[in-house]
Amino acid sequence: MTGKKFIRNAILMIIGAIGGLVFLIYATVKTKATSLNQYEPFKAWIGETVVLKREAAVFKEKLRSNENGRYPCTLLDSLHPKWRYVQVSKTIGDLEEIGKLPAGTVLKLECTIQYTNGVSGSSYPTIFGTITENGNTYKIGYQWGSREIGKCVADTDKCWPFNQAPWQAERDTTFYALPTATLW
Repeated sequence: MTGKKFIRNAILMIIGAIGGLVFLIYATVKTKATSLNQYEPFKAWIGETVVLKREAAVFKEKLRSNENGRYPCTLLDSLHPKWRYVQVSKTIGDLEEIGKLPAGTVLKLECTIQYTNGVSGSSYPTIFGTITENGNTYKIGYQWGSREIGKCVADTDKCWPFNQAPWQAERDTTFYALPTATLW
C-alpha cells in the first residue's frame, strides 16, 4: 500500500468515526417521543370531546415543555402539579397567560405522546387537543401523569399515577404501565 492510499484511508476512517460519534451523541441526547394512544388511561380519552369541570388557563411558554409544533399552547389548572411553577414562571416572564377558560369549556382530545428526555431520562406523557372558546381556537398540550420513582425502583411496571385532569370530576387513583419513548 502506498503512502497516499494509507493517508487517504486513515482520513476516511477518522471522518467516519467522527460522523458516527456525532450521530451517537445526537441519538443519546435527543428527546424521544412515542405515541400513547393505545395505552390506558389515554385509550379511553383519545377522540373524545370533554367538558372542563373547573377553570383552567392557556399559556405560551418561552421554552416549550413539549416539542409538538401543531399544539403550541399549554393547558394548566390549579390542581396540576406544575401550578406553583406556573405562578413563578409568569412573574419572571417565561410563561405568558393567553386566556382563561371557564368551567364548561369544551375540549376535543386528539392524541397523546410520551416524551423521554435524552439527557435526564425523565419521561412525561402529554395529551393534545383543541379548544374553541369565544371565537378563539387553542391547540393545547396538557402534561398528564408522572412516574412514581419508588414503584419504578421496585421493578413495578405500573408506576404511573395521574393527577386530576381539568375534565375529570375526581382523580383516578389507578397506577398504569407506560412505555419509555424511543428514537425510532
